[in-house]
Order: sequence, then C-alpha cells, then structure tokens
Amino acid sequence: MPQTKEQWAAEVRYAQRLCQITARLYRRVQTTFTFLSVFTGSATLISLAAQMPPKLTIGGAVALAAIGAINIAMRPAEKVAANDADARKYALLLTKGVAIVDIAELDRMLAEARQSDVPEVEPLRDVAFNQVMGEINRPDHVVKLRLAQHLLGALA
Repeated sequence: MPQTKEQWAAEVRYAQRLCQITARLYRRVQTTFTFLSVFTGSATLISLAAQMPPKLTIGGAVALAAIGAINIAMRPAEKVAANDADARKYALLLTKGVAIVDIAELDRMLAEARQSDVPEVEPLRDVAFNQVMGEINRPDHVVKLRLAQHLLGALA
C-alpha cells in the first residue's frame, strides 16, 4: 500500500490511466470491427451481384460471420463504457483525496474504488505505469516494455 499522499495519488493516477488507455484500445477495436463488417459485407454483396466465383462469395460470407461473432463475443462498446466510468471514478477519487490527510482513509477509499473495476488488458499495465512515471517526473522507475506491450501501447 502507498506510504505517502504523493504515492497514493500516483497509484490513483495509474489506475485512472490504465482505464483510459484500455477504453481507447477497445474503441479502436470496435471501429476496426465495424469497418471490417461493412467492408466484408459489401464485398460479399458485390460478389453476389456480379456473379463472381462461388469461393469469393463464400469467403466473404465466412469473414463477415467471423468478424460479427468476434465483435459480439468481445462486446467492445460495453468495455469502453465500463472503463470510462472507472476512469471518472478515479478522477473523482483524486479530487476527494486532496482534502484528506489520513493515509489510512485514502487507502480505504482506493480499495473501495478498486472493488468495482473491470478486468484490465494485462499488457497495458506497464504502459500505463510508464506514462504515469513520466507525468510525475520519475523516469528512473520506468519499466522496459516488451514488443507486444509497445504495439498495444501504440494502438491504445
């Protein structure tokens, strides 16, 4: 648990940033799936209308069904809304925490806020941590990111 009020605030900022970049990632995933659904649906429709080879029609239909199924299974819009709500919750916690001096009370408030968090995208944890360390001018605490984390960080 955080020892000082500054460490507590950094912990809350980290949780808030993780929610923000997770929401951004899911927004981009949702946009990509929407684009791919429209694109594959249009390709399937065009191939039917132009009497294209059956393999092309079947391939487009399978791609459209797969993209739609993944989109329904992932439910990115719901995850965006939940992460945005969590980010607002942590912003409010930071605001409330300004007036409180007791670290135990601040820790209790943070633990209470964490109870309703949505599941995170695990590789984004270090990305969010590095962003917060940059904000509070602590580059000595930055974590080295793996390639997958760099890619997800760039996407989010």
